[in-house]
Amino acid sequence: MTAPENAALRQLAAQVLVRRAGPGADAVALVAAARVASDELAGVLAPLIGYIGIDALAARARHLVQQEYPWLAEIRDPEPPEALISHISGSLEQQDPAAATEAAAAVLATFTGLLIKLIGEPLAASLLRQAWPDGFSDARAEETGA
Repeated sequence: MTAPENAALRQLAAQVLVRRAGPGADAVALVAAARVASDELAGVLAPLIGYIGIDALAARARHLVQQEYPWLAEIRDPEPPEALISHISGSLEQQDPAAATEAAAAVLATFTGLLIKLIGEPLAASLLRQAWPDGFSDARAEETGA
């Protein structure tokens, strides 16, 4: 994945997180928003790649992002295996809101980038639009001139 593609995915993920958490949200609210966003994505992906596939991509995404954010320690908790954010939520909640948003967006973006490599960009984009329609509302408004 190229740097501009990764940056665009991070921007999309951050936008989704901020919309779900609300302006001025603390780290706990941002983690809750990240869980909702990851659950929405898992719900759309499960019929295609299954929860085992989701868990595999999630584990890889978390591992890759830990190179950039070494403080993201995985803590196993009793969440379902497809919970993308659950294993790192404790680490995210201990950060300031900006750092938590940045790291959670990086995990979601990395997960999405891996998904694109697995199933291709057209199908992945369609699934992302289903999971996070509000993340694409600004682009749709620009395309229609609204």
